[in-house]
Amino acid sequence: MKSLSFVAAGVCVALASCSLTSTLGNSPFVLKTVVKTVEPYFHGPGIDGMQFDKVGKRVYTFRWNWYRNLIIDTDDGLVVIDPMNQQMAAALRTELDGRFPGKRVHSLIYSHYHLDHTSGGAALEPLNVLAHEACASYWAPLDHSAVLPPTRVISGDTVLTIGSVEIRALHLPNSHTDTLYAFHLPSERLLFTADLGLVRTMAPGGVPDRYAPGYLAAMDRLIELDFDTFVPSHFGYGKKQDLVDWRNMMEESRRLARQAVKTAGTPGIANAGTQMGKYFDAVYDPLREKYGHWHGFNEMFVLNLVRDVLGESLGY
Repeated sequence: MKSLSFVAAGVCVALASCSLTSTLGNSPFVLKTVVKTVEPYFHGPGIDGMQFDKVGKRVYTFRWNWYRNLIIDTDDGLVVIDPMNQQMAAALRTELDGRFPGKRVHSLIYSHYHLDHTSGGAALEPLNVLAHEACASYWAPLDHSAVLPPTRVISGDTVLTIGSVEIRALHLPNSHTDTLYAFHLPSERLLFTADLGLVRTMAPGGVPDRYAPGYLAAMDRLIELDFDTFVPSHFGYGKKQDLVDWRNMMEESRRLARQAVKTAGTPGIANAGTQMGKYFDAVYDPLREKYGHWHGFNEMFVLNLVRDVLGESLGY
């Protein structure tokens, strides 16, 4: 499957950089085949299904397919960071009822406004719902009927003490939306991030809604914190070094794309018909040497390449 994904990725580049675009590129079959090669990134053994793990003295993480959130067991009740979606929230409610009978969800906290992180919270019946103050303005023009409205809004860095557990909500503006928070639990030596770092896994689509300079700066800030366990909002969890490695991968990918744009020119300006191929040649081998064994390298390489090239060209 990985080899098929790589071939399809190459087809994407070929179609984008040569005259075949007018023939094969117009075939729905070819295009659908290319799109289907991304499927192994989101589904497969170790990804599909559910798992509930203890990651600290009072901290747990629940994985539903490729989504993952955080649960904190406090004296005042449970704290859940991100319900994600209605199906996951319903499954989590069943898990919590079985593992913590009679214990309420004291607080539901949204890491940022994105709908794939904030839907379905009603199933948890939280006493409190916390979100960044700007979330409402983003939700307003969207269908946010599945989002449980906040009972309290916060801004900037905020220290939350719930049931004797200190939760440091760290605001990371100009990174992945200006509503983004990471959560540091000093007593547990644990960090939870949403869409900001993964464990030995390539970024999905180059991370939509990402301002690269601020994104790297946010990771630099988090890496300075004192923690051992790193829990991201997708796929597996690991250690602090995993965040360091992921940050370095993102920086190198961006650096290589920057150099490729300088050499081959901004997309659409020069070297008509050959630019995408030149971008590919400049970036693929150096990244594959270091990160080719990571989950999703072949499935996500082209999407990350396009995202980085456009980001460098447009300034985001």
